Amino acid sequence: MSESQINEAIQAPARPARKRPGLALWLAAAALGVAGWQFYSTQQQLDSMRQELARRLAEGSGAGKEQRAIAEQAMLAARATDGKLALVEARVNEAAGQYATLNGMYQELTKNRTDWLLSEIEHTLAIASQQLQLAGNVSAAVSALEMVDARLAKFDRPQLIGVKKAVATDLEKLKALPYLDSVGLTVKIDRLMLGVDSLPLVVDAHRLGGARGAHPAALPATAPWWERLSAEISASLGELIHIRRMDKPEALLLSPEQAFFLRENLKMRLLDARLALLQRDGKTYAADVAAARSYVQRYFDRDAAATVQWLATLGELEGAPLDISLPDMASSLKAVRDAQGASGE
Repeated sequence: MSESQINEAIQAPARPARKRPGLALWLAAAALGVAGWQFYSTQQQLDSMRQELARRLAEGSGAGKEQRAIAEQAMLAARATDGKLALVEARVNEAAGQYATLNGMYQELTKNRTDWLLSEIEHTLAIASQQLQLAGNVSAAVSALEMVDARLAKFDRPQLIGVKKAVATDLEKLKALPYLDSVGLTVKIDRLMLGVDSLPLVVDAHRLGGARGAHPAALPATAPWWERLSAEISASLGELIHIRRMDKPEALLLSPEQAFFLRENLKMRLLDARLALLQRDGKTYAADVAAARSYVQRYFDRDAAATVQWLATLGELEGAPLDISLPDMASSLKAVRDAQGASGE
């Protein structure tokens, strides 16, 4: 087959296709319309999506601005809070410094107050101890210890525990002693000393009795002369002779000077008894009281009311419990001084 024949064979089938060109064109136009419509629809959707996205972006931008405003307000509030916190912290530090200063001042004041209290207690105990040892004044010592115990009860300090125990122990010892009213006994002795000068002597009573017997009752003027004469003779004999029973005749031989020294000796005996009472010397006290009673019973008129009362008062002085050993307050004083030494450290 030749080349021309081949070309004719190839071109031969194409000829009938030229007869329907409009269908393809319509198909192409339809496809193009569909594609245009899809493109338009897609553009509409894209525009809608763009608008929605823009709206949402606008809303997000507004919310972001609001959030930023809230965040800025929160930052401002945080900064204000930080400033307030710094101010509070500064005030706390200042208060802590003031507290430390006040605590130090309180400790110093407490220490000084404790030292002052211990010094006062030591002074009180020293005076009470002197009164107890020198004068035997148990009641004063008990009162002093009770006052000290009441003062110590108001303070709850560890360094005062030993002092409280020592004071309580000494107070119990003093309260266990027999009661002796040394002040009352001293007042009675002073009263007896003042009453010595008013006691009548036996010789004074004898002279008064003789004077009373020398002046009998006068007879009436209407009595017979012999009765009046007999009475005068009896009176004259009575002045010359006086008969009286006397157990201790030496009491009638006292001169006025001897009577003066007798009264002074009686006062000296009572004064010695008073000193023995203050010194708690029971033997000397009993001897002086017995000697005073002996003087009064021997040389003074025991029947006189003043003498009877004087001897009754003297009897109240006898039997006073002086022969007892008084405790000292050395333990309390030692406890106070130990507490002072511990406080000074």
